[in-house]
Amino acid sequence: MTQGVESMAQTHEWMFYEVMWRTWAGRHPYPVPWWLQQAFRRWSDDFDGGLFESKEAALASNALYRYWHMTGVKDHRQEALIGQAGEVEPVYDTYALVHFLYEPGTGLLQLPQLGGEVTQEMADGDLPVVVTTYRSPSGVEVVRRTLGTTVGERQRALVLDRLAVRSADGEAHEGWLCAGVVPAGPSGFQRHDRAGNTVADRRLTFLRWLPEEQRVEANTGMGPCFDTAPEYAGVYGNPDGSFDPDTYLVRNPFHDLANGGKLNAVQGATDHIAGLCSAVFAWPYQIDRRDRSAFTLDMRLPVDDFRGPGDLAELRSVPADDLEAANRAFWEGKLRRDGTAFSLPAPVAHLPELFRRSRAQLLILSDGGQIHPGPTVYDSFWIRDSSVEATACALAGDTGLAERQLGTHHRDAFNLGRGRIGPCAEYGFFGREHERNDREWDANGEALWAIGRFDRISGPGAAFGMRLFTPYVLDGGRWLRDNRDGNGLLHSGWSAEHLGEADKPHYWDDLWGLAGLYEAARLAERIGAGQEAAELWAAFDDLKRATAASIRWVLGEQRRGGEWQTYIPTGPADVGRLDSTMIGAIAYFHPTRLYMGAKLGADLDLAFRHTLDTIWAHFVTGGFRHDAAWNAYAPYLGQQLAHALLLAGEVEKADRLLAWTVAEGSATVSRGDGAAERWQATLGAWNEQHAYPIASDFREVPGRPWYMGDMPHGWAAAESLLLLRDILFFEADEDADPHLYVAPGVRPHWVPDGTAVTLSPAPTVFGSPFRYELAHDAAARRVTIGIAEAPARVRFVYPCRFGPVRAAWADGEPLALTGDDVQAPAGTVRLEVEYA
Repeated sequence: MTQGVESMAQTHEWMFYEVMWRTWAGRHPYPVPWWLQQAFRRWSDDFDGGLFESKEAALASNALYRYWHMTGVKDHRQEALIGQAGEVEPVYDTYALVHFLYEPGTGLLQLPQLGGEVTQEMADGDLPVVVTTYRSPSGVEVVRRTLGTTVGERQRALVLDRLAVRSADGEAHEGWLCAGVVPAGPSGFQRHDRAGNTVADRRLTFLRWLPEEQRVEANTGMGPCFDTAPEYAGVYGNPDGSFDPDTYLVRNPFHDLANGGKLNAVQGATDHIAGLCSAVFAWPYQIDRRDRSAFTLDMRLPVDDFRGPGDLAELRSVPADDLEAANRAFWEGKLRRDGTAFSLPAPVAHLPELFRRSRAQLLILSDGGQIHPGPTVYDSFWIRDSSVEATACALAGDTGLAERQLGTHHRDAFNLGRGRIGPCAEYGFFGREHERNDREWDANGEALWAIGRFDRISGPGAAFGMRLFTPYVLDGGRWLRDNRDGNGLLHSGWSAEHLGEADKPHYWDDLWGLAGLYEAARLAERIGAGQEAAELWAAFDDLKRATAASIRWVLGEQRRGGEWQTYIPTGPADVGRLDSTMIGAIAYFHPTRLYMGAKLGADLDLAFRHTLDTIWAHFVTGGFRHDAAWNAYAPYLGQQLAHALLLAGEVEKADRLLAWTVAEGSATVSRGDGAAERWQATLGAWNEQHAYPIASDFREVPGRPWYMGDMPHGWAAAESLLLLRDILFFEADEDADPHLYVAPGVRPHWVPDGTAVTLSPAPTVFGSPFRYELAHDAAARRVTIGIAEAPARVRFVYPCRFGPVRAAWADGEPLALTGDDVQAPAGTVRLEVEYA
């Protein structure tokens, strides 16, 4: 292939494309990362021309397979990604660190990317420490533990990367443990697209080894630092400025080791053409058959800005064992002893672990209290995502983080200017760059909803909502009143890319607007602002009237057009649009809870329920398929759908969606067609979009381009927290007839005979915690619920899922039966239910 002007690829993108493809096709030794292998496995010249200028740019940006694992530090800006073979990539640095084995005696070069068995897991199942185990074909095992932690008085972040070499077959072994510095990491080579997204340019144009300091310099930053000096080293570049891709195939440390067994011993290199500098460092080991762990190596990767001798000394000031012990103590305390916790019987014992993993992901994605939906392309602030994420964190027990997000970062996103944002006023709008540029008119509803919910969770003593009421809540509500189109709806915009086109209005915005105005008006009532409450209720009623009238018109038009199925499309400009963009309608159930009290009317409540049926019939095959916008599965939307089904009483469907989503959160992919060895593509996390090839192990490859978002996706993590929590209990009718649904999503197969569900004290929107234990006696056909702690003046509803209810007692007193939803009065301590 020759570089053509018409391709519009930048030189380094074209060179990367050519070098990687020739390396892979020619089976040259090189640690080709997982995502490149998947792209080459089913190569297509088709790419998303709307986003990328060339196929080379699309490949270099890793547009298709954005899967990786993550570690990091709570509240710090930068995360570290870990690839499927253990590669570590600090997100905004310019290198990735790989490991492999070399045996000088046999000349055998063993790269985890190219052979042997690789397994990965999170430490103890839930701690944000990625453990990669590589068992080489020659019988040597390398265990790599990668974690994010802090060091020094300023608590600056680093990645601690710990490797241990062991005998896997009980025999003696000797060789070299090698670490390689390469430009392409788990996320890609260079993020460059038409939308202006540029995550760190990963070109390595300058690389230098400083043996006296036992560290690497990568471009302008400090690279990996080794606790033990390597015995051999080599640094490679493109010193003569060659534009021939084939020169890179032979001018790299992996080629030298495989062809002669020596490194070039050069300490510095440059590459101003492609930015493909690389280096390898080697430590000889000898493993006695009696000693299974004879050699260890610790490497430290600066994440925060470390410069100069003083910073280097601080980076190394704490022994590695102490760093890891402190990291473990922090995460065990945070995830297992603080906040919401629950235990489930063996059939679903993995779900509490998943809950803790999702908590850790959100805590790591929090940058100084500002919760971001991803570590790379989504490493910025959105009102929409952060409103849901903050609410999830608050209900999981991380109320300090939620308060900082809503009380500081949401407040700071409130616009006080007197200009215009498209057709809308600037003053009173919640939003920064994303919301303003993309006309994300859902932002005000989401911000007011989240502030109101957190005020409830915090309780009246915190006065959280009172402190934000003026001007943020009140004028944010007025903005929703005053900035609507001629039909009384929110204007056209691109509030979320899963909804459809930006030049059309979407009911998603109006549903959120109603939820926000409802919470704002209730907050006004709670703080005694009667006049303002009346003003906000009037705005709510007006938006409710306009939204209901529009939906009724759409339904009527669809009936007149002969449509026999009932569904609410994405908006009034999409009459008869039977595609997956109608997923926006599920916001009526979750998160807005507008279904409680059928706030848009009984007829529309039924239409929304029928929309759930239509979505299920057309767009669910295991998970929710979003072909209309993404051409991929949508894990966070699938969890929203499962949540809506739970609230609508379709518990069996909700359980099926949850099971599929959880399984795909630990997706594996075969190394090659028919190969028994498998890659661990995910570790209890989800992308924004889950690619059909990965979900099907390449049995399904779309015929048109698709695009991957970011991973782990913070909104998806938040949805898992909210869904699992509401399966255990959720609140209803907080303002008129407050009650709790107890174990509404706990299915019979979850709780075998003699087992129990336990919930620790968990925050509620009633401002005080709830705690219970549910035990099942299958022989007696009896469920017993012990309520150890509950908000005052709140009654209980237990929807029995085991069978028709025959009798029920609250603290020994018989209860009148009203179907299978057992009603127990406030103050009940022991609820007993017998079922047929």
